Amino acid sequence: MKTASASCDAVLAIRIEATLPAPLCFFRLRAPDQAEWLCPNRAVRRGALAELAEQTAGIRSLLIAPGEAIALHQVPLPSRKRSTWARAVPYALEDQVVEDIEALHFALGGIPAGDRLPVAVVNRDVLRGWLDACTQAGLAPAAIIPEPLLLPWQEGDWSILLEERRAVARTGRWDGFAAERDLLELLLNQAMAEAGDAKPRRLRVWGHPPPALTEVGLEPRIEDSAPEPLQVFASAYQSAVTINLLQGPYSPRARWGPRLRPWRAAAALASAWLLIQGFGLAHEHWSLRREQTALQAAMEQVYKDAVPSATRIVNPRVQLETRLRELRPASDSDGAFLELLYQGGQPLASFPDVTLRGFSYRDGQLDLDLGGGNPAVLDQLRRKLDQQVGLRIEMRATQREGQMESKVTLKRTPS
Repeated sequence: MKTASASCDAVLAIRIEATLPAPLCFFRLRAPDQAEWLCPNRAVRRGALAELAEQTAGIRSLLIAPGEAIALHQVPLPSRKRSTWARAVPYALEDQVVEDIEALHFALGGIPAGDRLPVAVVNRDVLRGWLDACTQAGLAPAAIIPEPLLLPWQEGDWSILLEERRAVARTGRWDGFAAERDLLELLLNQAMAEAGDAKPRRLRVWGHPPPALTEVGLEPRIEDSAPEPLQVFASAYQSAVTINLLQGPYSPRARWGPRLRPWRAAAALASAWLLIQGFGLAHEHWSLRREQTALQAAMEQVYKDAVPSATRIVNPRVQLETRLRELRPASDSDGAFLELLYQGGQPLASFPDVTLRGFSYRDGQLDLDLGGGNPAVLDQLRRKLDQQVGLRIEMRATQREGQMESKVTLKRTPS
């Protein structure tokens, strides 16, 4: 009973483990080769990127992108066809961005907000710098997510994370920004004025002291006066309401493309060769099957000719061997049956009009049942049989319904 219980517990543990989400590691870049990261055990570490790469081997890592480098927008849905969004969005935002759209990367939200599409905009060189730093350290982030979209949020709330010199704010499901702390009050009051009827009912703050909102009487609610930013981000992470910057030319598949491009020609040739080999093998298999079918039909016909009384044919070769063993007497050690069959069958092959309808062997005597021919042909057959050395022949011929039937008895003459 203990063994069965332990087995059930093991199966249950495996099922529970399979349903658990994969462990994640959240990290931020602090310098070209430095980072801080949150381990799956919720401990925060700081050190070199190479150290982070060693500790997160086999774990999905998510890079938290600084909000100062990213602009969050919402544009009207370009069309109902999702395939056209990536091409249309840059032109829809052309008047709202300062830089040339060719220098910018536009990442789309996975879920439209009503009739509007969330978009995160970042400079291509900045994004490439983050990826190069990770690649040099041996890191391959599974996603790069803007900071503001990792703050806790729910309808009617705004969220603010205060650090020593900077602040991150989330002012909507797809809206937010990051700035120096000295600019936070100004930017919040501006966002409050632009919110109109969508003003928040509550301002949640992680850090101290809270910002002052001079335009409205909104009392901040302190969630944690000394927060650990990475733990706040990880606790609110929901993949469905974030934007992954690794899209288009920066997706994992696209990043592997240049490395695989030199091998495409070889892969194409190998595929063509395998395809040709496959067709060749298929044709050879088909030809062999046809040949096997033809041989099977020929064997069945031989068996029918040798044993006219047979009604069921399964394996003609085995059945004929079995029939021959039954006809061969146990005392016929000198092969008398096969010798008589050969001596009688060799002359018979010269007369195509005469067919062998059956035969029997007993006590050194082989009886052949023949059909067809005419008296002259049968006379010629008898003379050929008489020419066989050591063979005694008896032939009886009758005509029935216009068809000649013959019985030939072959015996060996005493030596």
